[in-house]
Amino acid sequence: MILTMDIGNTNTNIGIYSKNKLIKKYYYPGNFDNDIKIINRIYIVSVNPDNLRKVLMHLAKNFYKGAIQVIGKDIKVPIKSNYNIKEIGQDRLVTAYAAKELYKEPVLIIDFGTAVTFDVVTKEGIYDGGLIFPGIKMSLQSLNRNTVLLPEVELVKVDTFIGRNTKTSIRSGIIHGYVSICEAMIKKFKKEYPGIKTVVTGGNATFLSHYTTSLRNINENLCLEGLRLLAIKQEEC
Repeated sequence: MILTMDIGNTNTNIGIYSKNKLIKKYYYPGNFDNDIKIINRIYIVSVNPDNLRKVLMHLAKNFYKGAIQVIGKDIKVPIKSNYNIKEIGQDRLVTAYAAKELYKEPVLIIDFGTAVTFDVVTKEGIYDGGLIFPGIKMSLQSLNRNTVLLPEVELVKVDTFIGRNTKTSIRSGIIHGYVSICEAMIKKFKKEYPGIKTVVTGGNATFLSHYTTSLRNINENLCLEGLRLLAIKQEEC
């Protein structure tokens, strides 16, 4: 069995695989039940050094005494990249590698995390870079924190395009604004990379897919799948 962790700036996704099948998924520090007792490999990708340190200490103290492989430190993601190697987030490389292996290239990955990222794998199988802009939760919080009168708003479904009170106006603006950005960006990427496919991942992927047909190819576990594929590759070596 393999335990995979994607430690982000906001959440940590945990996946437990048995025979290449995802059997459990948690947000850290989820209830590991009894599965952790028979885990024999752990693979972690992190963009948050402080959380990574805490997770490693927690695992070592409470659950696991075996080897832990950290992507970027112990394992190099086997994908060619045109991105500045000193600045690339290992999570973006892992998802690019997963998309390359699972969907074949060329592929556009849209990841709705703390930030929203657009990443491209070319038809030659090279990670070509992408775009970054603020995530949905960050934008909602910014409206509240940087204004006097706008309230803090949770992201929930809206049934109308036009808001008729402040909260529904903010929700509709965020939802339809991000959808419009994605639709326009996908068109631009298709012009730059003919024949490119789109795969969507991250916490808000399914939520936004209800508002556009452009975000229907969803794989919420793309980063965890990338870690699983890296684990298999390590075993083969």
